[in-house]
Amino acid sequence: MSDTLTGLPAEAPAGARPPPHPALPHPAPNPAPQHPALPRPARPAGDPSTCLWRPAPGVALVLARVDRVLAAPAALDRLRPEEQRAAAAMAPWRAREHLAGRALLRTLLARLLGEADARGPVVPEPAGRPRLPGSPRTGVSISHSGPYAAAAVGIGLDVGVDVQVPCPPSAGMLRRCCPPHTAARLTSLPPGAAARAFARVWTVQEACVKARGTGLPGAPWRIRADLDAPAGSWGRLRWSRLTVPAPPAAEVPAVACAFGPADPAAVPAPGHPTPAWRNPMPTEDPDAY
Repeated sequence: MSDTLTGLPAEAPAGARPPPHPALPHPAPNPAPQHPALPRPARPAGDPSTCLWRPAPGVALVLARVDRVLAAPAALDRLRPEEQRAAAAMAPWRAREHLAGRALLRTLLARLLGEADARGPVVPEPAGRPRLPGSPRTGVSISHSGPYAAAAVGIGLDVGVDVQVPCPPSAGMLRRCCPPHTAARLTSLPPGAAARAFARVWTVQEACVKARGTGLPGAPWRIRADLDAPAGSWGRLRWSRLTVPAPPAAEVPAVACAFGPADPAAVPAPGHPTPAWRNPMPTEDPDAY
């Protein structure tokens, strides 16, 4: 059974512990080193996070509604001037997602590592993956789709997170991203069920290339993500899905997180030309990591 976030859209009780997580499969040829578990401090005042998920030691993820993040002054206060300037040059919908994603990441950093890390610069690598210059061994990732934003932190690990509000896939997307038997299975489903199933595939694929820092040039559609498995692996990365409950008639996003030891060979060298990232899923921001 996959891990489950509880409390959407209601607030999870402060200090509540998540349910135990299943053991995740580990790729035998390249075992990942052990990393310390993240601390579990009390929820800070003004924290807009809907809930906290810990798929593995050293990895934490939060999911929240964009409007909830933007209504939290304590979260917005951590945004840096350059992030505010960047948002001012964006379309309103894009600015909301940008600010919510950055504010949610900074909220998670404050909760786990303290205010110094939460208020430091976040700079992009050549392919767009965010990094913390003041904490180079801390991996970070951001995603947003529709009304939701997500952020992830990995201590001593690369990390990638992806959230998707289901969107009906085209026949071309099914052929490109799924093996023939999976594409045939999704084609046989009603449109709503097919959209939800495809979102489960795509979030794993994109979380993996985000963790590796390659974005779409890393060809996420080549990653085989078992449709029914709650967790799995791709090379040296491990990935895990999260089941998000919601009230009837609510949009239920798919969420996946990938994490593993840093792989410098997969990150383009400074100055190396990288194709512009264009995400084929229309509900996801084109440059959110």
